[in-house]
Amino acid sequence: MHCVRRVTFGAPPTMPAPFAPAQLPAMGKALLATVLWGCSFIAVRIALDAATPAGLVWMRNALAALLLFGLLRLRGGAFLPQPGDRLRVAGLGLLMGLHYLLQAEAMRHTSAMQAGWIMAFIPAVVAVGAWLFQGQRMRAIGWLGIAAASVGVFVLTTADPAQLTDAGLGDGLLFLSTFTWATYILLSGAPARRSGALCIAAGVTATSVLPTALLALVQGSWYAAPTTPTVAALVFLGAGAGAIALWAFTTAIAELGPERSAAFQYLQPFVTLVAAFVILSEPIGRAQLIGGPVVLLGVWLVQRGKRAVAK
Repeated sequence: MHCVRRVTFGAPPTMPAPFAPAQLPAMGKALLATVLWGCSFIAVRIALDAATPAGLVWMRNALAALLLFGLLRLRGGAFLPQPGDRLRVAGLGLLMGLHYLLQAEAMRHTSAMQAGWIMAFIPAVVAVGAWLFQGQRMRAIGWLGIAAASVGVFVLTTADPAQLTDAGLGDGLLFLSTFTWATYILLSGAPARRSGALCIAAGVTATSVLPTALLALVQGSWYAAPTTPTVAALVFLGAGAGAIALWAFTTAIAELGPERSAAFQYLQPFVTLVAAFVILSEPIGRAQLIGGPVVLLGVWLVQRGKRAVAK
């Protein structure tokens, strides 16, 4: 008889218990991060009017790292994570740099609304990752939900918006970025509990700066003169969607667990939809009206279909 060995990411598999009142602050942090990230796609579109994708990523992360380390100093926290977490933090930093690069390049080709809907697929990817690596079992309804969410993403990515004839490339990159972010969620919880969410967020962000800055040396950081809107968008990406959102969400992962934290991203497409319509005047396409709700329905079924491993 052969034994199959599972690789464990983070905490041991457990069935999420109902939210406790003491978890309300962590829920608020997850919600805050979701709202800031929902607006971040609009800021990326604006910043890309003058910045290159690599330039945008290294500048936003450098600003975020400075702010996070400044907060660490004010709070008297350790600048470095515990020795056992340092290698993972370095890997998470490289992963974050790749994640933001994928999204920045994607936003050159697709709409912010489209991005918001595709990002709603992340909780389904997290659920599959928990099944593969944390032993979280899935009922039949959960697998039906994954199939439905996948169909929704397919509908979204096969219909290009009228004003963006090459949106398929951007949508594909965004879909790939759902896997990079789901990996971050699954891997960051344990080190955040041991070394502190602020320390982990600062270390991850700082690690991501060097490789993206080296890429910017080749690609350049600006292809046009920066304007007030592009600089303001970069400041928002660094301070709001970078430092504040990452610290808040990493704290939520440490306190609520990866799947509960990811579930708040149900709301992200609605934030993006409103912001993109108001700020960028992006039209709502038929594929978004059909595919987006199907993604949300599928992810909701995934959450209903999870169950714990029998001990």
